[in-house]
Amino acid sequence: MFPFSVTQHPGKISRQQAGTTVHEGSGYELISFDAEKLNVFAAEVYYCEPHWHSAPELICILSGEFSVTLGHSTSVFAAGDMLWINPDEIHSLEARAPNSQLLTIQFAPSLFDETHPAPLMENGSLTSQQADDIRNSVIALVEHLVHARPSFSRIALIYQLLGSLAVQDDRQQVTVRNKDQQLVKYGIEFINQHFDDELTLTTIADNAGVSYHHFSRIFKKISGYNFKEYLTMIRINKAKRLLKDTQIPITDISYSCGFSGHKQLIFAFNKYCRMTPTAFRKSYITALNSADELQVMTDSRFLPLDEGVIAQLHRFNQISL
Repeated sequence: MFPFSVTQHPGKISRQQAGTTVHEGSGYELISFDAEKLNVFAAEVYYCEPHWHSAPELICILSGEFSVTLGHSTSVFAAGDMLWINPDEIHSLEARAPNSQLLTIQFAPSLFDETHPAPLMENGSLTSQQADDIRNSVIALVEHLVHARPSFSRIALIYQLLGSLAVQDDRQQVTVRNKDQQLVKYGIEFINQHFDDELTLTTIADNAGVSYHHFSRIFKKISGYNFKEYLTMIRINKAKRLLKDTQIPITDISYSCGFSGHKQLIFAFNKYCRMTPTAFRKSYITALNSADELQVMTDSRFLPLDEGVIAQLHRFNQISL
C-alpha cells in the first residue's frame, strides 16, 4: 500500500542464517510516528503487497470484502469484521469486491515494553464476544481524532483500546514458525533489491541456502503470492514512479524495471492496476494541472477521516445488537 525504503543489499546467507537473521530493508513498511503514539487512516484499497512492520495494527473493514494472508493462512474478511496484525508479521491483502474500504490503526512500538507487551493473536482473528467493546473503543478514538481533542485524553483512549484487545491475547496459541517468516522476509528483500535483474526463484533459494521447492512453498504460504506474482507487483510499483516523469519513454521504463518489453509492462498494469501505463501517466498529468489532491495511486486511495467513517463504525454496532 505504501512505498518501501531500499536501504541495504542482502548478500548470500547460509541455511542457518536464513532462519535467524534478516536485514531491515525494502520489505518492511517505514512508519514515522514522530510525537504521535499511533497512525490512523482510512482508505479504499485494491491490493497491498506482502510486507511487515514493527508497529502492530488493528484493521476495521468498512465496506466490501478482503482476502487477507497472515502467517500461514488466508482468510476472507467482510464489512464489519476486524483483525489484528502482530508486530513484524508478514501480511498482505487484496479486495474481493468493488469499493472495498478499511480503517487502519497502527500503534507506535514505544507504547509497549516487557511488562506491557503488544497483544498477540493467532491469524488476526477477533472473537465476536469482545467485538462491540473493541469497536466502541475504536469509535471513541476516531471521534477524538476527528474533533482534535486534547492529546492527554487521547492517550487514555489508546490504552483503553489496547486493554480491550488484550482480552483477546492468544500468546500461547501463536504458532507461526519464526524461521519461515525470516526466510520469506529475506526473499522479499532480495526481490526488492534485484527486481531489475533476470531474477529467478532458484537464485533466491540458492542465496538463502534452501531448496527451490521449499522456498516456493513457504513464500506462497506466508506472503499469499507466488514468486512471479510478487516480482511483477514490485516491478509495477517501481514503474509507477518512473511514469510520473513524462520524459521517460514507456519502453525504456519497461526494461529498467525488469520487464522483457513494453507489452509485458502493459499486460501487468492491466492485471494489477486496471489501467494501462499510458492511462496512469495521463492521470498524473491531469492531477498536476488541477486543484485536486496530488496523489495518483492505483492500489489504494486515501479517504478523509471524518464523520462518515464514524457513522460506518456505529452502523456495525447497531447490526450486532
